[in-house]
Amino acid sequence: MDKILVVCAHPDDETLGLGGTIIKNIKKGAKVYVLVFTDGELSREKVSDKKIKKRRDEFNKACNILGVHKTKFLDFKDQQLDNHLLMKLAKEIEIVIKEWKPNIVYTHFWGDMNQDHRQLFDATLIATRPSPWSNINKILCYETPSSTEWGNENFCPNLFIDIEKELPIKLKALKQYKHEIEKFPHPRSIDSIKNRSKYFGSSVGIKNAEAFFVLREIIRK
Repeated sequence: MDKILVVCAHPDDETLGLGGTIIKNIKKGAKVYVLVFTDGELSREKVSDKKIKKRRDEFNKACNILGVHKTKFLDFKDQQLDNHLLMKLAKEIEIVIKEWKPNIVYTHFWGDMNQDHRQLFDATLIATRPSPWSNINKILCYETPSSTEWGNENFCPNLFIDIEKELPIKLKALKQYKHEIEKFPHPRSIDSIKNRSKYFGSSVGIKNAEAFFVLREIIRK
């Protein structure tokens, strides 16, 4: 049975980037764990505890719909992860790796426009270094609409996962983030998410897909 860790800078990254893949893996018997570093609200104007709680409630509802086994929230401030040493961020990932014992890890793409995403990519590399006692066999990068495509590096996926059956559930989970969904043609609109799925799917001859870059895969004895 696979144990999957999804490293996220913000609540909603998990659904936007790989909601369908999470559902698909859980259907196959995997356990999925989500680690979120920030609440996604602290860099905005007039942020209140009420807004932070509401965002976290939306996250919990979305993860329940996806079927996530367990989640953990950290207390770092949004858009300020670069104020912390990478080793400190990596340590947080190492803690949950030790506790949850995943064999597969999904993290942000290194070329995203969002600096929190870039920091967590680097921190994930440190936390998942391939030591002899590591249980992690696979590390993948996921894309995040309105961040990945606005960055300075092209996202060139080499793994495509069919989410034709999972797409309606992914969209249901995404709709829990009421203040994060924008109007078309914004990349985080429902129509754009559907179009993105069709684009990645049609590029490999299927109807709908999520795309990933396999950073490292180890086939053990």
